[in-house]
Amino acid sequence: MRGLVGLLVGLVLLGGSGCAVVKVKERGFGEIAAERNLDALNGGKLSTSAATALGSAGLDPDQCAKDAAPCIQQLRALAPIEDWLATASELQLLRMNAAPATLSKAAESAGWSKRKAAATEPGDAGVAQASAEVAAQAASDERTRAAIETARYAYAYLFLTPRRPEQRVFEARQQRVLHYYNRAVDVVAQSAFEASRGQVGATPLQVGGMNLGIGLHGYEASEISRQPEALLASDSLGFDNLRAVYRRDGFGTGLVAVFPRRSPQDPDAEDIPYRETRYLPVTATLRFAGDSLDGVLASREASMDVYNPYRIDSETIGGRKVPLAANYSAAYGVWLARSELARLSLSSLLRPKQARSFKPRIYLNQPYDPDKRVIVLVHGLASSPEAWVNLANEILGDETLRKRYQLWQVFYPTNMGILSNRLAIDSALSKTFEHYDPEGDDIASHDAVLVGHSMGGVIARLLVSDSGEHVMDETLRSFDPAAAQRLSQEPLVRALTVFRPMPQFGRAVFLASPHRGAVVSDAWPLRMVRKLIRLPFDVLRDTAELIQRTQVNQDELQKLGFRKGRPPTGPDDLSPHSLFMRSTEDLPIESGLPYHTIVGQRDTKLPLLQSSDGAVPYRSSHLDGALSEKVIVSGHSVQETPQAILELRRILRLDMAEYEKRGKRAK
Repeated sequence: MRGLVGLLVGLVLLGGSGCAVVKVKERGFGEIAAERNLDALNGGKLSTSAATALGSAGLDPDQCAKDAAPCIQQLRALAPIEDWLATASELQLLRMNAAPATLSKAAESAGWSKRKAAATEPGDAGVAQASAEVAAQAASDERTRAAIETARYAYAYLFLTPRRPEQRVFEARQQRVLHYYNRAVDVVAQSAFEASRGQVGATPLQVGGMNLGIGLHGYEASEISRQPEALLASDSLGFDNLRAVYRRDGFGTGLVAVFPRRSPQDPDAEDIPYRETRYLPVTATLRFAGDSLDGVLASREASMDVYNPYRIDSETIGGRKVPLAANYSAAYGVWLARSELARLSLSSLLRPKQARSFKPRIYLNQPYDPDKRVIVLVHGLASSPEAWVNLANEILGDETLRKRYQLWQVFYPTNMGILSNRLAIDSALSKTFEHYDPEGDDIASHDAVLVGHSMGGVIARLLVSDSGEHVMDETLRSFDPAAAQRLSQEPLVRALTVFRPMPQFGRAVFLASPHRGAVVSDAWPLRMVRKLIRLPFDVLRDTAELIQRTQVNQDELQKLGFRKGRPPTGPDDLSPHSLFMRSTEDLPIESGLPYHTIVGQRDTKLPLLQSSDGAVPYRSSHLDGALSEKVIVSGHSVQETPQAILELRRILRLDMAEYEKRGKRAK
């Protein structure tokens, strides 16, 4: 018996405690999911799959993370090809993250560095020397080298293994490797930009030990001919007050190319109404020369392809169609953040000394596309294109609408009278259409959609109305016949009061628009503000000269709303009792043109007919004959509400369907 017990004790000592080696411990799903998502990109450590591949080959994951090259070389013969390539890409990513970001770290991580246009002017010896030093640094930069190797192994994993990408579509590892590739391309793109010092067309470049060619796709020569002053990483940018960031997952990395402002020395700068986007969204990919796995891994040649995401959404790589990544909100958000439009709108309204009024500007939110119809947005009083921040972003983020429309935003001085602004905006839009389409035969020049909010809606209605002689007759009714006759022959008077619908528009939408006046404009706070508003000197001078030529007396001017020789301002015109409202409220909109209204109702306890949005009564924003009217529980800034944005998207889809139903535009 003692012998048996001794035998058992010996077996226990030799075999262990006799307890299970593996123990089960229940853990939360969130904890497990978080652990699975940790990798070189998200957690600064190797993923479980990479550590497993290395451990199964007898390699120490921690040591490999410190010295990647020998591990990658040994792993090739010891692991399946996909395990090897994915792990190699992740090891190189760790190496990339550990290397110092010596090439424009601020531009790469936050994207807010600026380079003055003068810094790239030829002939400056100091600039030339600095450029040469940066180019030499980019050619041998350790971080860029690691980024290229990260992208190279990821590229090989995605396209040069026996299994095709679509066969791994549900595998988490493929998504991780794609993210490694995209992040690495971002770093290489920043280095390439620094190496070229923003020189468009400077190719090939020596970057990270590679000969790197640059190819542009989907851009006209005029759209990207200037030198960018910065290149921003879209995914590193966060935006306050932007409800959503619209992006498309795919191959490549989204960037924002920042171009310099138009030179203030340009004599035509103020007379050019259109403003092409300074913040251009781009998608960059990196492809390696070579037809085989070994060829790609050994190649010292690569091409960085830069795509216009508004025109190109996929590319053929390795014989298969691949969706390209894109970010449609980043460029728009950076423009709004840097533009200072709100400050400009208030200064134009209340600045006491203005030599001349600034002329309306037409901001294009993407490069002009002849095959997309135009949506024109017109903001309201004391406002700017910032009023459309979420509405515009939602349109940019709607793939169906984005493929068929392009956005133009009007910025104008709201201290000017409404008829003056109508004339100036009509001229600015006409010049913009003519500039981009001199022959007038592009799709973009026809059936545009006009959208206006508040005072912008009043102006928008006038842009699609036929005044005939009505506005002029009503304006001059209080004058004696002789003075009225003299005034009616004045070119300025006729230009302001006699107008026809702009032919480019095929539909209009009015949001919270005071077509018969805004009652709040007569409230005492706004009356005080109206007294503070000053008109530019050139407007006052031209008005004084007109008065002198036509010999109009002060009593007659007072009937027109003049105060001490100053013509009515935009806020003055919004009064329900203004001459402007009396002469324009019944103007008919162009016959056959469909239009819609979106109105706010702040207090739902009141009957609709007696309600308002806090500034504009329902009876003023309502228009007979509207194809649709949407009432939304909201204050005056109804354009900011999700319900109004959804309604506008519905209208645009209706517009799109009707346009395509009638065979687009008659040829």
